[in-house]
Amino acid sequence: MKLKLLNQLKNAVISAPLNFEFGGVIFKFTAKIKLLTHSEVTAVTAREGAEDADIVRELLVGWDDFIDEGKPVPFDKSTLDELLVYGGLASRLSVECINAQYRITEKN
Repeated sequence: MKLKLLNQLKNAVISAPLNFEFGGVIFKFTAKIKLLTHSEVTAVTAREGAEDADIVRELLVGWDDFIDEGKPVPFDKSTLDELLVYGGLASRLSVECINAQYRITEKN
């Protein structure tokens, strides 16, 4: 690889601030999403039988500032599975995981 700068992206994580309402409940936290190459994104989204929850389990690797009843919620797979039982939450998080792959942050 000629561009050494790209080596830094191999284990990169995207921070995606989320703030949305679902069923009258506000969800506000910063999602930590695994960065993929274009071909990896294509493979994940084209996988036969893949559901939104599967995409989220593969790409959402953490979160910050997730608060429940005034207390921080640490990221773990069982808590994520609790969220993903709701199709609307799984769909929203899946879309965010994919959209984050294409979002570029401008620097001044």
